[in-house]
Amino acid sequence: MGYIGLQDVIDAGNIKVMNDSRYPHRWYDAFGECEKFVTREFTADDWTATATGTSTFVKGVLRGIFGLITTENVDFAGINAQLNGTRFSVASGKPLYFGAKIEVDDDEDIDVLVGLCGTDTTLMAASSAHAVAVPAGGIFFSKLANVKVINFKTYTTGTEVNTAAVGTISKTAAQVYEFYWDGVSTLNAWLDGVLVAKFTSGITTEVLTPSVCIRAGEDSAKTCKVHWIRAIQAL
Repeated sequence: MGYIGLQDVIDAGNIKVMNDSRYPHRWYDAFGECEKFVTREFTADDWTATATGTSTFVKGVLRGIFGLITTENVDFAGINAQLNGTRFSVASGKPLYFGAKIEVDDDEDIDVLVGLCGTDTTLMAASSAHAVAVPAGGIFFSKLANVKVINFKTYTTGTEVNTAAVGTISKTAAQVYEFYWDGVSTLNAWLDGVLVAKFTSGITTEVLTPSVCIRAGEDSAKTCKVHWIRAIQAL
């Protein structure tokens, strides 16, 4: 069994982080000079949730589920949810952690995006063709309808700069998506606790916010259970 430890973040000012002994990169909370969003209780007013069709983003009612996204049973219907405000950005000397545990009920006919993005109401295309449509900066995982591959990407001013195939999506188990900027030169990404990508250049410095976008990839309703989502950065 693992334990939760309390560690100093080197070269990041006066901040202490609660991390996981099994996965030292995983931050649970932080104290001191930091900006953070750590899921406690779902509050709709904290989020800008743009619905396509009659899709919904509501408080989870099952144990361990923060929020539940349900799309309408129409192709491209879905939810584009972003935490209000833009509190986070890649910067020198400012380590940044993002993590989310989500669970979808389809591994093929669904669009998924989770990570940090600039504010926008349509991070995934809402018509014509299933595609990433991030118009500003972003650091995120994504998966498009008709494929099962998950990609880890960075965007700068709406243009893809880095991408890496990091695994396949599951429709039977929740998956954990995480990345960490070390405050110096490296952005690492993990899928289910396994290091899957590393970028050292072309990383956006635009302001970002926790984002989740889920869209149906066919005329059938899809669900996404958001178990937890966290973003923590040293100031």
